[in-house]
Amino acid sequence: MSGRRILTKILILWVLVLDTFIFTGYTSETELKFGPVAVLLSNEEEAYTMPVSTFINEVSFKVNVFNLHGDITRAKAVMAEILSQKPSLIFALGAKAAYIAKVWTRDRPDIPVVFAMVLNWQRYKLFEGQDNIAGIAYDVAPGTQFINMTLFSPNVQRIGVIYSKEHSSQTIEKAMESAEKLGLKLVARPISRPRNFKRAYKKISKQIEVFWIIADPVVYTLDNMSWLEEKCVKDSIICIGQSKNIAKLGVLLAMSPDTPNIGSQAASMAKSILLLNKNPKEIGVMPPLGTRLFLNVKTASKIGLVIEQYAMDMASEIIDK
Repeated sequence: MSGRRILTKILILWVLVLDTFIFTGYTSETELKFGPVAVLLSNEEEAYTMPVSTFINEVSFKVNVFNLHGDITRAKAVMAEILSQKPSLIFALGAKAAYIAKVWTRDRPDIPVVFAMVLNWQRYKLFEGQDNIAGIAYDVAPGTQFINMTLFSPNVQRIGVIYSKEHSSQTIEKAMESAEKLGLKLVARPISRPRNFKRAYKKISKQIEVFWIIADPVVYTLDNMSWLEEKCVKDSIICIGQSKNIAKLGVLLAMSPDTPNIGSQAASMAKSILLLNKNPKEIGVMPPLGTRLFLNVKTASKIGLVIEQYAMDMASEIIDK
């Protein structure tokens, strides 16, 4: 073997050793300075799989995953295990995990919490009395929903919504502002019990072209949504919601955050908090980076809505059932 080839191999080997040393040094330094990051799941939802995988790959810290399995009575045991590891941060997915992480860090403000995939996060009062929490909204902003809606039906003027004051007052305030900016009228009617939903809908159905479904627990029940799907078709009203499942039920249009991006976004937030000393309170709640649109073309046909090709092309997924 020539001297030049030997020298080349030595240089390549040295580069590989140097890269390994640098990477190992960074990892060791990080692990010495910070404890592991704890991922806390509310349950075994398949929807958590991709965000967690992306988060683990991008966060640059050791990560341990814990699961409540949907049982809030397991909180004490699970959180005791998490806290025994002295975590540098908790990434909580789902409402139960987010609320439990909030409660258990109330007296531990040095442990930041980043929450995600919590529908209507305002109703859990996650920021009340605490500065160690930041999050990613799982509700697509009202303005974003309205803009997307007008792409599929440009002549819309009046949007109806039913909500409970207890859970959705802030959402409705933002929606009113967004509708006004877009030249739309929001016809909002509050209810206090799920059984009042059908009566409220009948009172506003003649005044609207679109019905907007929000993630309000008083409104969003299986019975109400099943009934609404049939009524929207019968009344030829465009219904829009916030999940693929509701589009599968027969709602014309659904919008939801681009779930895989949530893990990447959460990893960036975690690194900003831990490596750049960013205050979680300053970060607050960020909107999701991307949105997915689900269009039920069978429902469009039933209500006689003609959708332009450019709008069809914007849909992330076409549902024909």
